[in-house]
Amino acid sequence: MRVVDFCDTLADILKATKKAQHKNRFQYGELYQRNYYKEFREKNRVYYEYYCLDGTQEIPADYTEIFFVCLRSDGCLELPATVETACQTARRKLPELEDFHFHTLWHTYTSNLMSNGAAQKDVQELFGHSDVSTTMNVYAHAIRQAKRTSARLLDKVVGNDKKLSLVSAGKGKNKGKYIAVYYMRVDKP
Repeated sequence: MRVVDFCDTLADILKATKKAQHKNRFQYGELYQRNYYKEFREKNRVYYEYYCLDGTQEIPADYTEIFFVCLRSDGCLELPATVETACQTARRKLPELEDFHFHTLWHTYTSNLMSNGAAQKDVQELFGHSDVSTTMNVYAHAIRQAKRTSARLLDKVVGNDKKLSLVSAGKGKNKGKYIAVYYMRVDKP
């Protein structure tokens, strides 16, 4: 088992989802599907079979109920294939999504975490990578973006009202040439 930390927004989404599931369970009554697994052991391996049964069916003693987040309104597990089918449909209808896959969202989320300053070790653990070098090899572009953003923090400190002006360079060999100069407004206390 792996413990994963998440934000308040996701906690709110999960609470709302659980509330909707309870409402659906009440509305469907005995026809609401419940999810179970059965454990099998073979040699040194453990396997699990998944079952979905409604309230009218007898539940075998060796079945263990399991609770999922992604359920259809009738209580059955929403399988990843359903999401992939939706992605395929979107790709067919919208040419700009030609290379879109559900896993693209995973990469977008991770890149956003990294480019907004999330600690590399935290991201590695959150995504279950075996070591931080895996995370860094895949998401190095996000770190470069974060460094650029950090380098621009001075702009925020002195204000965003920058004006670019061309100023004559002056005398001698530079006479008649222009250089670019930034003028920034700095508010005094």
